[in-house]
Amino acid sequence: MTALDKYRRLEGPGLWAASGADQRRDVLVSFGESTLVIADSRSLIVLSHWSLPAVKRLNPGKRPALYSPEGDAGEVLELDDDWLIDALKVVQAALSPPRSLMSRLRRPVLAALSLGLVVAAALIVPPALVNHTASVVPMAKRVELADRLRHDLVIAGARVCHSPYGDPAIASLQRRLFQTPAQIVVMRGLPIDQPRVQHVMGRLFILDARLLDEAESPEALAGALLLAAQRNADDDPLHPLLRHAGVVATFRLLTSAEMPASAMSGYARSLLRGPLAVPDPGAVLERFARAELSTRPLVDNPYPLDPALEQLGPALREGDPMAGEPPQSALLNDGQWVSLLNICDG
Repeated sequence: MTALDKYRRLEGPGLWAASGADQRRDVLVSFGESTLVIADSRSLIVLSHWSLPAVKRLNPGKRPALYSPEGDAGEVLELDDDWLIDALKVVQAALSPPRSLMSRLRRPVLAALSLGLVVAAALIVPPALVNHTASVVPMAKRVELADRLRHDLVIAGARVCHSPYGDPAIASLQRRLFQTPAQIVVMRGLPIDQPRVQHVMGRLFILDARLLDEAESPEALAGALLLAAQRNADDDPLHPLLRHAGVVATFRLLTSAEMPASAMSGYARSLLRGPLAVPDPGAVLERFARAELSTRPLVDNPYPLDPALEQLGPALREGDPMAGEPPQSALLNDGQWVSLLNICDG
């Protein structure tokens, strides 16, 4: 058992502020996959993800303990829980990476490598560079890039839907479906003809609001989310962005943890308009089984909620891990479902 496995279910209270000018608010702190997850203590909506290796203690040896993510001293988390403070120390020590090869390269060698990559940019992004860069980009950076993609869609005319009752409903659905923190964002006016659920990096799911009109039940909508999650299980969702950005931008992300805005230009719309892969039906059925969710509501929904169902439908119906039985507890009650359906009207 790793240190992170030991504390994966540990959670506790804290105080958090997004900047020095903001008043600190009550939050619930828990551990994700190499991230510290900060969520609102009442609605449980995720407010921030911090990369565990990059969390810095601002006042060693003093109480309450104060933390900030590396590079953003304005965002502050205050902890006074001994279990959380000790767990954070242990997990950070376990996740501390060995000094990378790139950091050990001498300046002349690094300069020569940079020149070679610039020349290669005229050809194609080397798969090895894409794979290596994706393997070292932390979750906090992925969340940041996902937020930039969402912002680009807003600039293109889309709107993020919120409502006082719809937001808690979709947060409840997220917690029921995914073991690790994820964020489901409903958007209206996306620049695509066919509505879809798109899983992008940083565990962000962009849900086209038109699917709320086409989903017959919470279980059907949940099935579309699980299918979207499985679609990217075999291919890191950061890979297509790096291929779109090119060698220079990919190398800059690798060496300085920065992605130029120009390199991401147009990617959000091309991602939503691109073809959707058809995942392996066996893997999809395993995901539904883990979620204890029947495939029938998705397959039998009057409107197809995912284009892959044209090929996957028969296999998912025949291999339904729940044999058509509804979940032991409803994904959403009637009030939550109605609130979610009207989230864009709030």
